[in-house]
Amino acid sequence: MDAIQKVLVVGRGAVGGLFGTLIEEKIGDRFAFLCDENRKARYQQNDYVVNGVKKTERYVSPADAYPVDLVLIATKASGFADAMEQIKPFLKPDTILISCLNGIESDETLMRAFSQPVIRAISQKMDARYHDGELTYSSTGELVIGMEQKSQKEAFETLVDFFERIRFPYIASSDIVHDQYSKLMLNCGINQVCAIHRATYGKVMRDPELHRLFVDTMKETRDVLATQGVRISDAEIESWEGAIARLDPDSMPSMAQDVLAGRKTEVDLFAKTIMDIAKKAGVPAPVNTMLYGKIKEIEKR
Repeated sequence: MDAIQKVLVVGRGAVGGLFGTLIEEKIGDRFAFLCDENRKARYQQNDYVVNGVKKTERYVSPADAYPVDLVLIATKASGFADAMEQIKPFLKPDTILISCLNGIESDETLMRAFSQPVIRAISQKMDARYHDGELTYSSTGELVIGMEQKSQKEAFETLVDFFERIRFPYIASSDIVHDQYSKLMLNCGINQVCAIHRATYGKVMRDPELHRLFVDTMKETRDVLATQGVRISDAEIESWEGAIARLDPDSMPSMAQDVLAGRKTEVDLFAKTIMDIAKKAGVPAPVNTMLYGKIKEIEKR
């Protein structure tokens, strides 16, 4: 497999915008954001500002197709199916695919749909906010990547070499599937609590009631996942608490941003996933069930 040269990011929201900007700064016009024609025209006509600095990015649509080496999909769950269609004209047999979506389903969806190598990943510990063409962040966070099967070794090593070359913030996981479940546990806690209470990271960490709900949700999620053989330690829960405490206290996760903007949330990737696992295993999940109901009520309003 040749070295990675040309990269696409699908989705210019908080995560996609942040990671895309970091890559573009190192490889220039060999990077582009992929979107549909209407969004491309809109992006080209309006300013894109990152931490107060106006950026000039390259945008392409499926009509501009050319072979690329790496694709990162960073859309919302509702846009994932469209993203999979948009990337097809750009793929060659060894194009590496990465999903930056929350949850545990999108990687498996990519593996079923494409023969290209799919490297599991987790985007974490960033505090990026995106609104009306402006991206702000104080922490870049990192992309956790892992090799799930020996057949992925060449693609994984090529990806690591690229990230090292451009000094992209990443961590190589020794057990990426476990780490994805651990991140799911965090998301069930912090995303859902912040969304329901329109709370920032700082408010959740300062308010005893919200902090208790955050931790209780993680612990319940951990117990449900244990029925599937996923073992998450108390130390991991404490580590996630510390990670949230280090983020910008005035920022908030994507689900809370969606609630404030009146958008449909990704609650089905979080509480609904845990509720389904709990039902199949015959164990209770009252906290996630309660949070799911409250978020669905918010969506109706």
